[in-house]
Amino acid sequence: MRTSFLLLAAAICAVVASVVSADSQGWFPLPDIDAPKVQQLGRWAVTEHDKKANDKVKFNRVVSGEETLDPELVGIKYHLVIDASDGSGQHRKYEAVLGEEWIGRIILISFNPAR
Repeated sequence: MRTSFLLLAAAICAVVASVVSADSQGWFPLPDIDAPKVQQLGRWAVTEHDKKANDKVKFNRVVSGEETLDPELVGIKYHLVIDASDGSGQHRKYEAVLGEEWIGRIILISFNPAR
């Protein structure tokens, strides 16, 4: 049974990877920046960054974003521009890149002040 499950999982990974790499055409604007999922991803990115940097950045909202299919990640990569308050309370813009694997795991790839 375990071998069957592993073979099935490997087959699914192979199919998803081939579809993702075939469809990967670049970055596309997020259709609804105010969607709860988009705002949750932005909040998660700020929280995750603050766990590592401890610079007391506070999430306000995602103001723009785009997505792309990522064959290495076997999922979707998001580039978000986030309005957040820095440690002194000043509103700043930050750029976050996140990956969401097909299994649902989210990873923070980068988080930096916007240029």
